[in-house]
Amino acid sequence: MKKGIAYIRVSKSRTNMITQDTQLNKIKKYCDLHDINLIDSYMDLDYSGRSTRRPDFQKLFKEIENNSLDIDYLLVYKLDRFARSVNDFHKYMEILDQQDISFVSITQQFDTSTPMGRLIRNILVDFAQFESEMVSERVKDNMINNAQNGVWNGGPVPLGFDITKEDETPNIKPNKRTKDIIKFYKWYIQPDGSIRNNVFKANEQNIPSSTGGNWNPNQMGRILKNPIYCIADKKSIKYFEEQGFEVLNKEAADGKKGFIRYNHRKPKGTTSTIRDKSKWLIAVAQHKGIVPSKLFIKTQRKRSQNAKKPARAGTGKSLLAWLVKCSKCNKAMTYSYSVSTLADGTKKRYNYYKCRSREHQGKTVCEGQSIRAERLEKAVLKTITSICQNEKFISKTKEKAKEQFEKLSNPLKQQKRQLKSKLAEIKKESENLIDTLKKGKSDKFISLIEKQIEELEEEKIQLKKKLRKINYKLNIHQNNSFNKSLVFSQLKNFEENFEEMEFEEKRNLLQSIINKIVYNEEGKAKLELFFFPPEEDCLHLHNERTRIHSSY
Repeated sequence: MKKGIAYIRVSKSRTNMITQDTQLNKIKKYCDLHDINLIDSYMDLDYSGRSTRRPDFQKLFKEIENNSLDIDYLLVYKLDRFARSVNDFHKYMEILDQQDISFVSITQQFDTSTPMGRLIRNILVDFAQFESEMVSERVKDNMINNAQNGVWNGGPVPLGFDITKEDETPNIKPNKRTKDIIKFYKWYIQPDGSIRNNVFKANEQNIPSSTGGNWNPNQMGRILKNPIYCIADKKSIKYFEEQGFEVLNKEAADGKKGFIRYNHRKPKGTTSTIRDKSKWLIAVAQHKGIVPSKLFIKTQRKRSQNAKKPARAGTGKSLLAWLVKCSKCNKAMTYSYSVSTLADGTKKRYNYYKCRSREHQGKTVCEGQSIRAERLEKAVLKTITSICQNEKFISKTKEKAKEQFEKLSNPLKQQKRQLKSKLAEIKKESENLIDTLKKGKSDKFISLIEKQIEELEEEKIQLKKKLRKINYKLNIHQNNSFNKSLVFSQLKNFEENFEEMEFEEKRNLLQSIINKIVYNEEGKAKLELFFFPPEEDCLHLHNERTRIHSSY
């Protein structure tokens, strides 16, 4: 009896929902009618079909690719339970084809083991994607209409507001937590104000976060930049327009209402990412604002200034934290400073990266030298910016990555072709033996032919196992190649995005690009970037006495 596995997905939208029990029962009945042994089921409950980043879906295909499942069929209730995107569908169908697993949609009466099933599958997927795109367009039109009227667009309710319903229309109104919101803004604009200090103060005073627990910088940062808190008046409207935002429903601004932000996030897998600011819409809302426009604008200007400030020594907030290594002892270089008295009596502080071993254990342990932080950081950023702008180099590196991929994958592809050729020979030989078997008359002759067919079937099973292992290795190389493409894309946008980031975001980005920076006593630093193999053709930049040797 052939074996099958069911995949079940229940959508986030529970309107007209087909329950998991209904889907599973229908699949079981189909298996009973078609003599399929349903050995297991995988379920993703409350997940959208727009993305394949669903826990059980990913688990299922990981096991399929690892050859952990011995099955003949993957069954779903309906095609859109599996995937809505044509690209996603074909991607995972290729994996199933490689493992000789047929795909069955029970309500649409087809399976991919037949040519007609494959044709119908492609047509249905096209319509599923078309329907999904039409829904997206309707949602977008509705969002713009809401923005023009300042209507609350749904989603998590921000701290300081409660959800209300007036005339069956959802809206928000300020609650008793407004005093905390005002407090956070006032703390931030103080001379020693920062997101970090706000977090410390809020936690010390046991002010609960929106989740009821302790505060973290991300939560605090979101509150300090959300227009929903700002009171809408002429000053705030002018500020947002100066920042390049389109402001809708301006005539409703009365010095009491707040703002609302639309289209600032876009779905990405199971989460979302921030859209480019040029695509945001800011509208005067129907709810009351909390933070006076003067305080809100002052906060945003300080946030903008803080994003451009250099790191402060002694705070653990160095731009290249954990990345700079001493070439002598290979230990991390810590961020430190020294104070010098100038000729006119004024004092000046200089920030450095110093070898940790020498700093804490003395130069008898390590003779590694220190380097001025400003010089090193400036040289590193200049080097990375040059890489981003060097299209010839990026193109060359992509070609080398492609060559590396082909060098690793070509032998596997050759083995794959040989195995497929051998499987085709076995298939033909088996068919010939079966034809011979039909003509057999004696039991001894029939037994001999049957034994030969069994041997060929066993050989076929072993060859398929080898083929699956080769396909798995090819997929790994393909994924590595894809990851490199993502890094190239990130580097391409480096200069454009870097200046707009706050300090923590800048540091996080650098840590995702840079593997390490090795500094030696000759005043040279070797910069190693992720995904770039060491090359003899390196960029050399001179920044005062600091020379950066970039190794990709």
